[in-house]
Amino acid sequence: TEVAVTKKPRVGILSSGDEIIHPENQPLPGQVRDINSYTLAAVVEQVGGEAIHYGIIPDTYAKVLETAKRAYSECDVVVITAGSSVSVRDLTATVIDELGQPGVLVHGVNISPGKPTILGVCDGKPVIGLPGNPVSALVNVEIFVAPVVKKLLGEKLDQPKPSVYAKLLVNLASESGRVEWVPVQILPSEDGWVADPVFGKSNLIFTLARADGLVRIDPDATGLSAGELVEVVLF
Repeated sequence: TEVAVTKKPRVGILSSGDEIIHPENQPLPGQVRDINSYTLAAVVEQVGGEAIHYGIIPDTYAKVLETAKRAYSECDVVVITAGSSVSVRDLTATVIDELGQPGVLVHGVNISPGKPTILGVCDGKPVIGLPGNPVSALVNVEIFVAPVVKKLLGEKLDQPKPSVYAKLLVNLASESGRVEWVPVQILPSEDGWVADPVFGKSNLIFTLARADGLVRIDPDATGLSAGELVEVVLF
């Protein structure tokens, strides 16, 4: 006759970058349309959170800090996406340190794509800095932000994710010592499903649009062989 409920965690999403414009605008040379605000919000809402957009912020310390403080005061989690240059990463890290103690816990993770990811806790509130490249941002919002939202909802984190097993169509090389996630298409064949990698850099949106899911390459591997059965974690 009664069920336990919880309020949806509010996740503030900030997009930082002088080159970022709204999707309905026509890009000029050197400009790109905002995609991260929408992909990150979709993941947050998929796992039960409420995404709060704080717009596109110029790459200045004062503006990023001002907006981050507002998001911090209004939300349960703050996510900042920025460009992948060293100077921008330092700006994001400095802003996170200003929001509360202890601030930045991890500055860079051993994963590809998404090495520039920043993980922080500010007076008990999670604050996460994600790379600006859209593939990196989407991979790492699944790995780091989605579990935080689920934890705030009181969910168990060891639940299985939707996946399918498929034979790898081509050889995949990998750098030993780091976890690598590779976008793949799932295609039918006479022998069942095959996984066809979608090659492209992490700043190219088409790698997300064409892919059905991701294949994980473990850090102790130097790659995967064609014909090998792999697990594809579905989007």
